[in-house]
Amino acid sequence: MNTNCQIDDRNTPSCVSPPDPELIAEGWERRFIADAKRAQDAIEMYGEMGHEARLEPVNTIGLSEACSGCLILP
Repeated sequence: MNTNCQIDDRNTPSCVSPPDPELIAEGWERRFIADAKRAQDAIEMYGEMGHEARLEPVNTIGLSEACSGCLILP
């Protein structure tokens, strides 16, 4: 991770938009942000443990300059 990107108390980089309040109200928690391959692995792992999981795209529009190093586009 880019060292200029600060992490808040929910382990979310400061340059990434906060979780969707509607999803939070429904009881969902953001666990981590990952690339597509790692995210798919996590979905499978959580499912094997009997948990529900969902993928949400990261909103890249508001990324700060400090976090541009964290974003890798194909």
